[in-house]
Amino acid sequence: MRFALPVALVLFLTFSLSAQMNFEQGDSRSINSPISYQALSLFRTDSAKYRVDVHYRISQSFFIFIRNESPGSNGTYVARGELIVELLNEQRVSVAREIRQLPLSRNTLPRETDRPPGIQGVVSLTAPPGTYTVVFSVDDRESGRTFMERNKKITLQTPSLKSLEASDIVFIQRPVVDPGSAMVVATNRGGNTLFGESGSVLSEIYTPTPTDTLKVQWKLTGKAETFGQQSVNLQGTSFTAWAGLLEPLPQERGVLYGLKGLGDNWKTVVIPLPLEKLLPGKYSLEVNYTSGAAKKQQVHQFSVVWPSRPLSLTDPELSVDALRHIASEQEIEKMQSGSIEQRSEAFNEFWRSKSPDTLSAYNVTMAEYYYRVDEAMRKFSTTRENDGYKTDRGRIYILYGQPQKSDRMLQPNSSPVEIWTYDRLRKRFVFIDTAKNGNYVLSQAENL
Repeated sequence: MRFALPVALVLFLTFSLSAQMNFEQGDSRSINSPISYQALSLFRTDSAKYRVDVHYRISQSFFIFIRNESPGSNGTYVARGELIVELLNEQRVSVAREIRQLPLSRNTLPRETDRPPGIQGVVSLTAPPGTYTVVFSVDDRESGRTFMERNKKITLQTPSLKSLEASDIVFIQRPVVDPGSAMVVATNRGGNTLFGESGSVLSEIYTPTPTDTLKVQWKLTGKAETFGQQSVNLQGTSFTAWAGLLEPLPQERGVLYGLKGLGDNWKTVVIPLPLEKLLPGKYSLEVNYTSGAAKKQQVHQFSVVWPSRPLSLTDPELSVDALRHIASEQEIEKMQSGSIEQRSEAFNEFWRSKSPDTLSAYNVTMAEYYYRVDEAMRKFSTTRENDGYKTDRGRIYILYGQPQKSDRMLQPNSSPVEIWTYDRLRKRFVFIDTAKNGNYVLSQAENL
């Protein structure tokens, strides 16, 4: 027996998510890479050397925790890691190196669903002008697990102090705090940005004539990877210039910088970008600086990433078919006909109408819906087909989420029965496996 369920139930997703979810990247379903890092070339007061800042983010899941047997440890669990960052010149000789211990402690052993805060930080190294290989290594002392990369290069050039100079581009969180508090927070995503995450970029600037007016023009182009590839072409001139250069601040859970004044020639330029409106894809940011007759251009390639993107959203046909629980036949037909651009636009328009947030491209309702589709396929699919989202249990799971209570009754000479109870919604659903093949059919829906 099949019961008609109101399309308006999708609103339950919206309001329940507002209470349950902070933001996608903190959700336990995120499949982030355990380690990411980025090497940046920045200015320093000594013009004979450049500074290389290496931002890193390391998931606690990389490490093995063991019980702390030390006196007074109160049954805590600890892990021991070691971080090594090194610069090798073209002769493979080390010119700068830092070794940092990474002690970790927690009250319980980590569970699969845990999402503890990652280890973030910045290692600052100095080196003469030249091209260097960045060696980045993380060791877990308990398991012997090692992560090492030495495939990233960085070039340091001596500032001429006669022309307009610019450091590498750094992604930062937005809004940026007032410079009076002397702090900005780097996004720290390995040179990329997370889908739906707002932010800005900044760069350190040297202007040979500080009395000349500084102008900034930026252009953002790229391809959004949806059903088809959607072109993006944005531009603007808004920016803020602060006096001084970046100086790392100690912080365990982020990459923070203060601003250190060094005279009128040195500035930190902050450019607000509509990053939160970008869909996942590859992009190019071009920034042109002008100060009097001096000019400087920067180009930075980056990606908008969605590490925990639902698998059901990677298949256009499946992602549309799974909407039959909440979309009308006319809406489904519109998403299945026309060019790939027309189908993509119809799909995006459908979900825009369900989004409580019109300022961000990240649609929390859509994301939760397809996370549930993924779970329905994993839990309720038959042995031969990945059709769990089409089953009655899959349908109820997608629309209502995980039941607060689930009971299964197995009695001799009777069909298996499964009862789902949603206390908060005051609803109960009864499923019967009449064929005894694992396909439970909805037989009764009750209001409690």
